[in-house]
Amino acid sequence: MSAIALETNYVAAPARVGFATLLAWELRHVGRSRLLWTVIGLLAAAMLWGAYSGAALHRAQDAAIERSRASDAQWMRQIRERAQRYAEPAPASVPYWQDPTDIAGFSRYFLRAHSYKPNLPLSPLAVGGSDLMPSRLPVKLETPFGVEPAYDFENPRGLGLGRFDLGFVLVYLLPIAVIVLIGLLSTFERDHGMLRLIAAQRVGPRAWLGARVAAIVAWLMPATLALLCLSLSVAGANLSAAIPELFASAALVVAYLSFWAALGFVVVSAWSGAAGAISLMSALWALLAIGLPLLGSALSQRVGDAPTPVAYVDATRRANDAIAAERDAIVGAMFRARADLAPAIDKVASIDYATRMSFLAPETERRLQPLQRRQEHARDLRETVSEWAGYLSPPLGMEQALSLLAGTDAPRQRRFEHQTRVYQLRLREWFYPRIQRQIALPTPRPIANSYGRMNFNEYADIPVYTGAELPPLARAAGVAPMAAWLLLLAAGLCALALHRLRRWPTEL
Repeated sequence: MSAIALETNYVAAPARVGFATLLAWELRHVGRSRLLWTVIGLLAAAMLWGAYSGAALHRAQDAAIERSRASDAQWMRQIRERAQRYAEPAPASVPYWQDPTDIAGFSRYFLRAHSYKPNLPLSPLAVGGSDLMPSRLPVKLETPFGVEPAYDFENPRGLGLGRFDLGFVLVYLLPIAVIVLIGLLSTFERDHGMLRLIAAQRVGPRAWLGARVAAIVAWLMPATLALLCLSLSVAGANLSAAIPELFASAALVVAYLSFWAALGFVVVSAWSGAAGAISLMSALWALLAIGLPLLGSALSQRVGDAPTPVAYVDATRRANDAIAAERDAIVGAMFRARADLAPAIDKVASIDYATRMSFLAPETERRLQPLQRRQEHARDLRETVSEWAGYLSPPLGMEQALSLLAGTDAPRQRRFEHQTRVYQLRLREWFYPRIQRQIALPTPRPIANSYGRMNFNEYADIPVYTGAELPPLARAAGVAPMAAWLLLLAAGLCALALHRLRRWPTEL
């Protein structure tokens, strides 16, 4: 009888509400929020415009490259036509600096050679440094160390502010979207005095607040990834040619958004109101996105012992003045060191300027080499500092990673400049022996009284620039450490937030 009474009087305790149940409810609740769709709409407009802006810049750069190629081809056609006319008899010969059939004159005054860095298929992802670093370089035989920049003039203030591109939206505006959504949607009950009622139910703070933040991320993350693909497609990116980079960029966005969501999770785990949560998250955003990069930039300027631009220009001027004063002695020493030129030592003072430069240009580089090495060493140190600073400042690291995938990063520019230097050395190796051979063994004119010198007609054999790029998988692998680091930070922040949410606060 007592057992029957106990069974009759027993009332089952209400079951504790689990995370999965709360998450399913929060997904429906957050999905109906007008704030969510307003933020996603604004984010979509910004991403579309940013991708279009970056793509327009890169299309203009690629068009400039094609115009330069066409101009060089037209120039070479004109040179061939002039060479045919200069082969005819004439009462007087043309000066060597106006003669494309003279090997020395051609190398100094008629050679048009460029190196090109076309944009990669996923370039609309981030402008990076592509608006500051030239994508085409004229290559001349006597230019020290190969690089002579060519720029399209733009307003320096505009360049200093940077471009509104897709990378800017992902790095700087996407965190703001996370801040707004988490700051307002996760503090609604706190600001409206409903948190005590929720705490009185059979629900834990971890499950309740974790489900809310997870629901926000579950809506925002796929929307951002879909908008990323849509923006790149609308901007004209060739996605089929950049599959590894596209997947890597998606992984980066997931990791970056997870980091900011986890950071917001930590902030709201203190049970602050909307104003307090948004203020604190905004301060953290400013610190990570602006403060730390500015501090790192100031510190990196003190790394290395590179000469100042003024000091480098002054050293170059002094070296050129010294070489000009000693030119005959320098060239004479080179003549005496070579068996083929030693018999022509009496011609040292009479050789033309272009021929003389084939001896003096390498000597100029030899004297400036210590300064050049200091510059390169300091630049490498600064780039290393900047790379490691990206792990302290996730926005900076994200920006560098997106630029790497887009092909607008500084390391690609350095490889481009190095390949330009290699190309210049190839041209020197091709031209200088032919130029210097004319000193001791000048080629006789095919026609004794021809207008041109006619010792050069190998226009089709001149080396052309061939640049090499990293394979797509290498670029994708290059951003894997940053994506893994962001996910690790997100996991650590989530663990911290869950630790703080062990129990409901005593004062609500």
